[in-house]
Amino acid sequence: MQNIIMDIMFPQHVCSICREPGRFGSRHPWCNKCEESMRNLQHCSPICDKCGKYLEICDNICSDCRHNEPPFHIARAVGPYDEPYRIAIKVLKFLGRRYVSVKMGRAMADVVMAEQRFWPLDLIVPVPASRGHLEQRGFNQTELLACQIAKKIKVRMETGVLTRVKETPSQRELSRLEREKNLLCAFQAKNEEKICDKNILLVDDVYTTGSTSKECSKTLLEAGAARVSVITWATGYGF
Repeated sequence: MQNIIMDIMFPQHVCSICREPGRFGSRHPWCNKCEESMRNLQHCSPICDKCGKYLEICDNICSDCRHNEPPFHIARAVGPYDEPYRIAIKVLKFLGRRYVSVKMGRAMADVVMAEQRFWPLDLIVPVPASRGHLEQRGFNQTELLACQIAKKIKVRMETGVLTRVKETPSQRELSRLEREKNLLCAFQAKNEEKICDKNILLVDDVYTTGSTSKECSKTLLEAGAARVSVITWATGYGF
């Protein structure tokens, strides 16, 4: 209901991806052409069976997962971190267009419902934002996405069981090793009784090197979680 009211009060007159004129809102934030482009990219190449990255060669497991198996059970994404998926997440994160999180979160929920290895699920946990990003943006985009997933798959979301205890600089320009070092001990589990023996769905916006997902999963598992699986809006390419 809140989304419907917002769409009526603040209608969007251009596609959030390509800026094509029209009437858009939380249920349809981008045009049919961009929607079709997203669907086509979803199956542009095979994916790693473990982390879900798109592979340049036909193989079941990417080299990263083969040489250093992630702590999470499985990770999947809606599509590759390429246009228009990349634009959508930037529209949400950097332009503050929160209404696009509705469509994005529901698409992520569809991926979770379609993959049997995610189930059963007891709890949804969004990756916590840094204090600097919260102050800058005024919201945590992963929490917005997790909220939409929780509504659709009918699994409870908890925002207080995983916190960020170390402020870290931007990850965008760092190598994989630098990202891993940057995030070491950056997260802490709280209210461990809510985590213990639970199958957890960890929600993030993008999976590139996987450093954030791995560190958060490790923290939750060390706090007693039975299993952690990861869902993101977009994922990178591997080999």
